[in-house]
Amino acid sequence: MTRKILLLSFLLSFSSNYSQDSIAYFSDALRLNINSYNAASNHAFENKDFNEGKRLFDSLVQYKLIGTRFDDFTVKGYNSKDVILNNINKPILLVTYASWCILNKGDAPALNELAKKYPDDLQIVIIFWDKKQNLKKIANQFSNAIKICYANESYANDFRIIATLKHTLGIPTVFFIDENKKVVNINRVKNHYKPKISFDTALTISYDLFDQMINPPLNKITPNSGIANNN
Repeated sequence: MTRKILLLSFLLSFSSNYSQDSIAYFSDALRLNINSYNAASNHAFENKDFNEGKRLFDSLVQYKLIGTRFDDFTVKGYNSKDVILNNINKPILLVTYASWCILNKGDAPALNELAKKYPDDLQIVIIFWDKKQNLKKIANQFSNAIKICYANESYANDFRIIATLKHTLGIPTVFFIDENKKVVNINRVKNHYKPKISFDTALTISYDLFDQMINPPLNKITPNSGIANNN
């Protein structure tokens, strides 16, 4: 009975919260729905119903978060000035990590390949929830074409982005945002890290996950050109 009540409460929260003329921002949609999602999700995981947990996450993303306008976050750049997301005039693949977690063996190479494949059509941004001094070894794994950023609770200006992105959907999470800052897709980066997994297998797993995030929007774009491929 408890499970049915939580599920019903969560599903009812998917009624429209905005008028058609208003702009639905990602942070507002998340704030309005995260409590009911957490209650239903926690109940599912307490019962080890992992399929239900995934379904609840997918429902939250599909019915409440996709289509919202991503907030104009400003985040500190590791080897650059502050990165203002609204100033990036192309689609963004935003990946959030924690530096204390072991990255999947194939993640950095896969993201580097995508950055090389779509230099004009995609900007990859990675946010580590940590201080700058803890990122040296990790940051050096990524291409210079990728914007490496960081945010931490000890920095007063980072409170909003941490509250919105870190303490809600979990770590690591990946977002695909179009050139108009509309949320197109959200997924969790599954931890496939296994010490004995081959590099090729790890690369394939990671590449497929990130590639699926940006497709179909970018699979119709010819790499390096920005021209639609009609073939």
